[in-house]
Amino acid sequence: MTPEDLRTLLGQRVLLLDGGLGSLLMAVGLERGHAPEWWNLEHPDRVEAAHRGYVDAGSDIVHTNTFGASPPKLHAAGLDGRCREVIAAAVALARTACGSSTLVAGDMGPTGLLLAPVGQATAEEMTDAFREQVAALAEAGADLISIETMYDLREALAALSAARATGLPVLASMTFEARKRGFFTIMGDPLAASLAALADAGAEAVGCNCSVTSSVMVGMVSEARRSVSVPISAQPNAGQPRITAAGPVYDVTPDEFARDLVAMVEAGAGIVGGCCGTTHAHIRSARAALDAAVVR
Repeated sequence: MTPEDLRTLLGQRVLLLDGGLGSLLMAVGLERGHAPEWWNLEHPDRVEAAHRGYVDAGSDIVHTNTFGASPPKLHAAGLDGRCREVIAAAVALARTACGSSTLVAGDMGPTGLLLAPVGQATAEEMTDAFREQVAALAEAGADLISIETMYDLREALAALSAARATGLPVLASMTFEARKRGFFTIMGDPLAASLAALADAGAEAVGCNCSVTSSVMVGMVSEARRSVSVPISAQPNAGQPRITAAGPVYDVTPDEFARDLVAMVEAGAGIVGGCCGTTHAHIRSARAALDAAVVR
């Protein structure tokens, strides 16, 4: 897929992403502290089933199980030197589940490295790590690249620079919190200026994901729409997790989530989906609500 192909598709209709993957795998046995990327090799059937559930629920785009597949993250997970192996397996699983009807997005999250003055990493180290990850995603056959949950604009721009070099279309999302003065990342990057910078750097769509519940993200979409001209993406959590003996529990129901996604589309989002705690049921309800909204 080319960037122009994605821009054309976004000009025709709202696209529905998948929902949470890590939280879904935890629900079927992924142990706390065990990197989800291991399961591309250890339990490929469970990863493929998670993807297939989202395809059956109506997702237009499904993310690969590669959020933490940058070399630094893999090193910390005990998968040092296996970036291409892990990513090739992940893309193959997503492609099998998606067939030809659903797009496969190569997923990229933060490296875990911190730039000065908080950490010792350099921008060059981050860019090199992202280059290896995106090269593997492109080689394995991803249709597009999706950069998610970035909390430092500098790291997001490094990831975007590496991703654009593949020639694939790129979605770039950051994670923001609601504060008294507006929406900011934990590093203090403001929503409007950050997304404008990513759009100016060449992302086909920019937006926000994770950290907040769906009702809060409606306001984020409204602010983003006023700040950038490219399509806006939005992937909220299914509420704030409550820790129970059985694990984290998310309280936003599929119907409530779907209602809020429609509100995000009305506020200007062109791509919507879910993050932590969202399930096949949430995406199925979102598909029905979005289709009904189009009819209206």
